[in-house]
Amino acid sequence: METLTLEPLKPTQFDAATDLLCAAFADDPQCHYLVPADVGDRPALMAYLFRLLLICGGDHGYCLTDTDGQTLKGVAIWLPPGQSVSLMNLLRAGLYELPFRLPWPYLPRWQIVLTLDRYHHQAMPMPHWYLMLLAVSPRYQRQGVGHQLIQPVLEECDRTHQPCYLETSTAGALRFYQRHGFEILKTGPFADQAPPYWTLRRQPEANEARSASLG
Repeated sequence: METLTLEPLKPTQFDAATDLLCAAFADDPQCHYLVPADVGDRPALMAYLFRLLLICGGDHGYCLTDTDGQTLKGVAIWLPPGQSVSLMNLLRAGLYELPFRLPWPYLPRWQIVLTLDRYHHQAMPMPHWYLMLLAVSPRYQRQGVGHQLIQPVLEECDRTHQPCYLETSTAGALRFYQRHGFEILKTGPFADQAPPYWTLRRQPEANEARSASLG
């Protein structure tokens, strides 16, 4: 596995990061539920949505590039304790345009976002790290990029005794996170006709104990 340097995500990389996110989540069930395939110019709408997330959370983003520093291999946005992406911030970034871009019959599906946000706050009232986004370019998947994107923050969480939280909607991602010490809190679907979904938490104490047993 090639070892790369994890670097802060720069605003100048947002275009490349948007392209990477669109490619990585092209087959994501939750994305297809929120923005169905029959939506006109779906690729442009998905790019618009991922760009909003980068604008709001990119200050806490990390990336892995290839050896020449030009090609993004993966992107992660880790919100540290006390940080969040509020609905107001999303609206300021441009979310107010969504009703004009997405057909009205699909807008009620976005209530699931509020439901998951409520589960998040109920499950994690204490200071914690939140993995808002993790994506690996399809060209570089199964090469250890995802591990390198999250491992430094997991080590920081163990050092400072802080938990982590995330959501995912694919069984493959679920297995990946479970291998890194995350445990399921809730499983869905969380709305009618919505795909399966999982919320997960990682407790640092449990991981330290497991590391000791493995040693």
